[in-house]
Amino acid sequence: MNNDEIVIRIPCPAPDGSTDNLAGLIGFAARADGYQGLVLWLQYQAMHTVLQAKLDAIPSGRERDACTSIFDPVCQTAASYAVVAGVRQFTAERFVDRSISCMARVPAIGLLLRDGVLSPYQFHGALVQVALVDDGPVLEEIDVEAARRLRAGGALSLSRVTSIVSAVVAKLDPDGAKRTRDAAKTGKRVVANPVDSELTELIVTADSADVALSMKVLDTLISGVCAHDPRSKQVRRADAAMNRINGTPFECRCGRDDCTSELTDADAAARAASIVLHVVARRESLTGDSDDPGFLDGHGPVSAAQLREMATRPDAIVRDLDLDELIDRTAQDADPHRPTTTCDVAVRGLFGQCSWPGCDRPAFESDLDHVCEFNHESPEAGGPTCFCNLAPKCRFHHNVKTHAEGWLDDQIVDANGDIWTEVTTPEGYTVRSKALNSWLLPELGHISCRHGPAIAPGEPTCGTEPQRPITRLQAKHRYRMAMRAANRRAREAQYEEDGEPPF
Repeated sequence: MNNDEIVIRIPCPAPDGSTDNLAGLIGFAARADGYQGLVLWLQYQAMHTVLQAKLDAIPSGRERDACTSIFDPVCQTAASYAVVAGVRQFTAERFVDRSISCMARVPAIGLLLRDGVLSPYQFHGALVQVALVDDGPVLEEIDVEAARRLRAGGALSLSRVTSIVSAVVAKLDPDGAKRTRDAAKTGKRVVANPVDSELTELIVTADSADVALSMKVLDTLISGVCAHDPRSKQVRRADAAMNRINGTPFECRCGRDDCTSELTDADAAARAASIVLHVVARRESLTGDSDDPGFLDGHGPVSAAQLREMATRPDAIVRDLDLDELIDRTAQDADPHRPTTTCDVAVRGLFGQCSWPGCDRPAFESDLDHVCEFNHESPEAGGPTCFCNLAPKCRFHHNVKTHAEGWLDDQIVDANGDIWTEVTTPEGYTVRSKALNSWLLPELGHISCRHGPAIAPGEPTCGTEPQRPITRLQAKHRYRMAMRAANRRAREAQYEEDGEPPF
């Protein structure tokens, strides 16, 4: 790159279609767009330079009138950009605002965009988390710390980026987090937006804990339908939510005389009684001695003030998690394949979500997998039931690792006590990522394990081998048939109403 041009060279493995380097092809397909961050950073730099020139051109001591207040340098810079880019003024002003954030407000995070650590989408997600921080020195501290954690976090997804940055904001700007939460309380609302001629979406904005609990209630309700219900999970959720709001019963749609659904109020109440919303936090955050944030399973970091508020709910149960217990025991005496409650909660709290790169399934809704397989015949020889060898995996990725050919994962505790996972694809491409909530349980990786290395790992176990009920092609054809039938019914209904043939 010189003063008047940018030259980007992207190595392309096997441009002739050769299959000699499958790992390189996977890496190229997934990561070759990393140059977009550099280009966008340079665009932001150019826009910020133009804006700064307009600011410097304002004479000192010039009085601001109504016209110059409206058409300030930001407005004028955006207007020029809008003309050249062919976009609306609002879009242009948002671009200028982002350039200011990238170059002036959070320049350290901006450098991650330039260096390809963050994609443009991830960078914009990070900006949302710091948008309401208005204290300059605090913002500078947040910028440096968040950039450090992001750069050291290994593989990143949008959910991991927002979780990492929001945790830093909640810790370093507790007053700002409280202001944000107080402002959010006034922002609770219910909005209906038309989707098409037949569907309208209902958007409910509410407290994060209440929303997470409501989703679990819906899931327990729809789990009562029989195996022959034809609706997808999302459709059942929508139907159940509408039935709850309207006070009508939620029913199975199988249409069979031998339906085995369990959807009575008593059935639903019995399942709902087992719902647990997990929050992991430091004790001093609950007592008010610290403003360190906690982690709400299925949501992400929450401020210390919100933690203390949730702890006072009448349905809240606070249980101590004593990590010292891990020194003596990590597995149950009666079943060495199963971790102790302390070990189970510590591992799920440490990772926060499925440990597979790119997956954000909540940890407490995932399986706990022995990374090095447990040996049921000789437990002392196989992979140990220990926090150093356990990682949450959603059922899909647990099954991928267990039953699909060629996948390999590993778990490492580095010299700093950070716990990392590695996943290698069948093509040989390895992705490494740090446990998401290392900031919440930093001492976990410093606890000495009392077991030896695995000598003879056992066979992997994850229930019975999953079966796809129909092929992808059959599913596509079935969906198309259903849509055609729905369109025909709509045309026939319109014909009945209008008295004219549908064609």
